[in-house]
Amino acid sequence: HTQHQRPRSQRAAMDRHCHLRASRPLRLRLYPQGGPRLLPQSAMLHIICRGNNDTRIFRNRYDFDRLKNTLLRFTCDIDFFIHHYVLMNTHFHLLAWLEDTTHVANVIKAVTISYHHYYRRKYGYKGHLWHGRYRSIVIQSDEQWSQCGRYIELNPVYAGICKDPADFPWSSYHHYTTDKEDILVRNIFQTNPDNQYRQFTLAGIDLEYRKLKKEFERKNTW
Repeated sequence: HTQHQRPRSQRAAMDRHCHLRASRPLRLRLYPQGGPRLLPQSAMLHIICRGNNDTRIFRNRYDFDRLKNTLLRFTCDIDFFIHHYVLMNTHFHLLAWLEDTTHVANVIKAVTISYHHYYRRKYGYKGHLWHGRYRSIVIQSDEQWSQCGRYIELNPVYAGICKDPADFPWSSYHHYTTDKEDILVRNIFQTNPDNQYRQFTLAGIDLEYRKLKKEFERKNTW
């Protein structure tokens, strides 16, 4: 008798537990893994996406072009203004103004998933292409804006790929120093090719890289 009584009491307890759970409203927290990102409503953001385990996510010029076109496709119809960018072999940087920062997660997710599908089909790649979620750093002043833009465009120099940012084709540097318009750069003000900008950028080569990396990649990360 005791052996049969225990399962019935357990079932009764489970029924009461299920009834209590069913009577409570279901609350879903629609945040990415790691918790919510409490960004300002509008902001200038330094956005960084890295390949998983330093995977070479761009193997040739067609891959660079593919990501540029993918970025353009998902940002051209919303207030997502890319001012500076660089596409490195294993990661990319964007410096963008967003009127509504709630768009950033969906845009970066769409871009990275779309490119992942392309990369997987082209190279037969298996596994995660991107290293976790993107990082976003709020740029809080005009000085930080100009310094961060320079830091982004000097990444190929800091990485030892070239000695002059003019020799690296996959950045916004050419938009500001030549007559060549970049389809990805959407200015909120009019700019003209300016030798002073080139001088300002080249002056950053002698700055301490690790200090800049800490300033623009690790500080105020969201």
